[in-house]
Amino acid sequence: MADTQSPIVRLTRAYRHLERLTEVIRIMVKFGFGDLFDRIGLGDVLIRARRLVGLTVPDHRPTRPRRLRQALEEMGLVFVKLGQYLSTRQDILPLDYLDELARLQDAVPPMPVDDVLRIIGQELDEGLLLDVSLEPLAAASIGQVHTARLADGAEVVVKVRRPGLQRQINTDLEILTELAEQVERHLSFLEFIHPLDLVAEFKRSLNSELNYRLEAINIDRFHHYYLHNPEVKIPILHKSLCTDSVLVMERLSGSKIDDLGALTAAGIDPSEVARLVSRVALEQIIEFGFFHADPHPGNLLVMPGPKLGFLDFGLVGTVDRAFRDRLLGLALGVVNRDAARVVRHLLRLTKPAVRPNTEALELEIGLFLETHLTGSIKDIRLGPLLKDILELLSQHDLRAPSNLLLLVKALVQLESLGLRLDPGFRIVEEAEPVIAKLYRQRFSPGHWWEIINRGGIEMAMTLEGLPDELSPLFQTIKSGRLPADLTIKGFEKMGQFINQASYRLSFAIVLASLVIGSSLVMHSKLPPLWHGLPILGLIGFLGAGIVGFWLILDFLRKYKDL
Repeated sequence: MADTQSPIVRLTRAYRHLERLTEVIRIMVKFGFGDLFDRIGLGDVLIRARRLVGLTVPDHRPTRPRRLRQALEEMGLVFVKLGQYLSTRQDILPLDYLDELARLQDAVPPMPVDDVLRIIGQELDEGLLLDVSLEPLAAASIGQVHTARLADGAEVVVKVRRPGLQRQINTDLEILTELAEQVERHLSFLEFIHPLDLVAEFKRSLNSELNYRLEAINIDRFHHYYLHNPEVKIPILHKSLCTDSVLVMERLSGSKIDDLGALTAAGIDPSEVARLVSRVALEQIIEFGFFHADPHPGNLLVMPGPKLGFLDFGLVGTVDRAFRDRLLGLALGVVNRDAARVVRHLLRLTKPAVRPNTEALELEIGLFLETHLTGSIKDIRLGPLLKDILELLSQHDLRAPSNLLLLVKALVQLESLGLRLDPGFRIVEEAEPVIAKLYRQRFSPGHWWEIINRGGIEMAMTLEGLPDELSPLFQTIKSGRLPADLTIKGFEKMGQFINQASYRLSFAIVLASLVIGSSLVMHSKLPPLWHGLPILGLIGFLGAGIVGFWLILDFLRKYKDL
């Protein structure tokens, strides 16, 4: 009777996977990685594969990182995408592997135009797209882009996904998942990278690239942000022509962002373009919390103005307000060479695998800052700095979340592009006014009013539901079924703290009520009026200002050490 728990059964699950698995092993052995299968307990699979295809191990002259890149390219779409994903993981791979994997290309022979027209015909009504170009503008492993024309004459580009990808991808992802399980089971020294979590994250990223409806949502969101911005052009999306497999949007014309000759010929200063693209990208991160995570030259055009045009929206990142505030705190800590603050915000940005030794980490961060910040802050090269920080995090078992890794990837690409356009480009110098703007916003009265308003409303809702939550406890105490005689050390101080907190909370609720009530009075124009403004509303805002000012002073006095 066969052992259903053997590696070969777990790894193939069904006979259809055996052929693909054998092909993967053949390629890995061909490039000198057969030892990995022995190390993860799959020696029997390797023996079977060698017997089936007669594998021999050739003499390998290239470096191991280069051979890994070549093997991934030969294994196809999923493994190429995996390599591209791993090239952003400075926290788990050495620099020589990162540099080599960053060279991975997913360019493949274009689909026959008949297949393109067939897919368009299946997805869209006949006659909606005219004059689809015979030659693609671009071809990649997931899809390709053609020019076309709408019935009203508007020029568009149409992205068409290659057919039959999902089945191939599902098979390779199942094999990757099983391989990750084997790695976790047999290679304990790689436990810190969490192979199964890594594969799951990669799977989510890949599936999002496959669904063009998700890209359409990204385009629509960027279009909303830049609707009235003369420096940025987001192509108009034709929503009625977008499906899971087809995406239709306005065609943009301009110069490739890294074509210095074309920029100069068009009268556009490349250094001005470097400043523009960095300013736009930093605003996306810091102001919108929604950023283009793949700003490489193939995704960007420059039009007269100069105006920046975005072409592809398949890879985006998001950072919420709390995350951005932590990034701001981290940046201020680096600028001030404050190791304690840097560590505090790094711990808030990451996911510790084990309880970190903060004293040792602070010491290392202090040395790190002294090493990297020997000159002016504006002369910092952000790419090497971020890569070294991620390597330091991995040494302390601090896992960087996916949005932080995407952010680092985007910033590194952005700095590289800026230097290509202008050798004197300094991304930190470009970031300074954007960070200063965010800093002013965070400490503006309007921001504090927003926090107090939101906190007051949430606390009021909590207090409203508190009687229902506590009712069962009071009933139990009242019935005498919960006798208790508790003496808690330090309870008196806790009671004082609760009283003070309740006192401040009451003022915060009064403050929120004053702001809301005064706003309603101002809107209603209730007499008596002074210069056209209701006097009662003005008095209410004055009272709210006094209460808010007192609360801020009290907070700063009591918690200035935070």
